[in-house]
Amino acid sequence: MKGLFLMIVAALLLGSESWPHAAPAAPLAGFSYSPLISESAGRDPAQDLGRLLDATNPDLVRLPVYWQLVEPERDVLDFSSVDQLLDVVGAHNAKSTVQTRVVLTIGARNFLYPELHEPAWAGARQQPDLAEAQTGMAYRAYFDASITRYRDSPLLYAWQVENEPLDYVGNDLTGADQITPEQLAWEVDEVHLIDPNHQVVITTYNGMNVGVDMLQILLPQAVRGVGPSGHPEGALAAGDALGLDLYVDGPNVSFRHLTTMALRMEWKEETISFWADRASKRGKSLWLAEMQAQPWGDSTTFRPQDLVASAVDYRQEPLQVVLMWGVDTWLDDPAWMSAGSRAIDILRAG
Repeated sequence: MKGLFLMIVAALLLGSESWPHAAPAAPLAGFSYSPLISESAGRDPAQDLGRLLDATNPDLVRLPVYWQLVEPERDVLDFSSVDQLLDVVGAHNAKSTVQTRVVLTIGARNFLYPELHEPAWAGARQQPDLAEAQTGMAYRAYFDASITRYRDSPLLYAWQVENEPLDYVGNDLTGADQITPEQLAWEVDEVHLIDPNHQVVITTYNGMNVGVDMLQILLPQAVRGVGPSGHPEGALAAGDALGLDLYVDGPNVSFRHLTTMALRMEWKEETISFWADRASKRGKSLWLAEMQAQPWGDSTTFRPQDLVASAVDYRQEPLQVVLMWGVDTWLDDPAWMSAGSRAIDILRAG
């Protein structure tokens, strides 16, 4: 027991030092955007996305193909929520020297709380009901039609299948809604079958630091109760690219009150290096699928300068894609919009 305790302590301390090295090739940099955030604020999603694109000129923008919006009634497909946003990207590209491409996220779980965006007609928002709905013909019609509709779009860069599909995201609106491994495998295979020309990324919430990640691989029972740790090894195995969701400040960040922001950024930088090496050895890409780019909730401790500092740190690591999370904050505050634009420029600097 004493040896196990020392191993855990060593893992928690790992990451307190970082070593300088030459910066790798620049990743593609951009952000995630959900029309639901603009709608909830009483704003026009197309106008908001246009503002963000014009202010930041990103390489990529991640957009959702929400099941609840595309199939509001069983067997009735409506892609207007997606087409509207793609039209905005196309209009931006017509006047910009930077040609923005899109990552489309499909599946029952999609980004933005409460993660599960299942139409009401599909049944209970939890397992095993979710698995039953996903094996039904209506869900598969939504899934296959989404791929078929957009696979030849010149704007498409990659697909994201589900959002943090293997992780448990506790909330008050759904029950346990992890996607079953069998369903996830079917979805990845289906994308490869219908669209063999684009990669599939699988995302996961990442834990405290690389030491915890190592213990999770080698001795998973040792890290139970150490806070959210996600499923990066499983996500890496499931797709063509692993997408890490990294947050350095917020109520769910482990040991937030016992560590500095700078130390937690170093931890995340080393986490990226660790998973980049594992991904490379399997011939796969590593993405930073959600890079914290706004305060979490009503917290005020994550500031615009922290976003810029994170970009400086992460630029040192071998990432293929970086997508920032938090553009709704940027829309309301020029300081955040400026920091977001600056962070994108830092990340893709040669």
